[in-house]
Amino acid sequence: MIRQAAIFTLLASAAAAQDAEPRNQLVEGYMACLSGGNQVDLTEAMLTSLYWTRNDDGEEGLIYFYPGVGDDTIVYMAEGSFCHVESTSVDSSTASEILAAALGGEDGAPFVYSKDGMGCTRLDFDTGVSATVTSAGNDPTCGSDTDSGVRFEATPIE
Repeated sequence: MIRQAAIFTLLASAAAAQDAEPRNQLVEGYMACLSGGNQVDLTEAMLTSLYWTRNDDGEEGLIYFYPGVGDDTIVYMAEGSFCHVESTSVDSSTASEILAAALGGEDGAPFVYSKDGMGCTRLDFDTGVSATVTSAGNDPTCGSDTDSGVRFEATPIE
């Protein structure tokens, strides 16, 4: 129910229209990753409706999505495994604030803060998805003053 409401809110929101502002693109990526449930078809439908394009030419097993404007933001995912939103211009602390405001909010998915195995900030949503905030790149750290990455994964049932 929350997932459907989030999708309709995102698609109907004039503020979410594709533009070159990396912060707005992060919101689009975060909403698509959380709502898509690590399913490529659902995530792709949301992103392409917002003028993102799909590209399968990268690393094998990964699907990439690029915004229609600008090159600071990227979404990539592995079917059924994870969905990752990365920025080369928004720092990790700001990305965490954008994430919490965009997805938590008054009408959003409730979450609690926790830490992952490396000690990085993680938001655990009551939908069974977690979002871990790190730096960008292949060897992420728990934070960066210049870039960010947020990985959405299904939370293991304990």
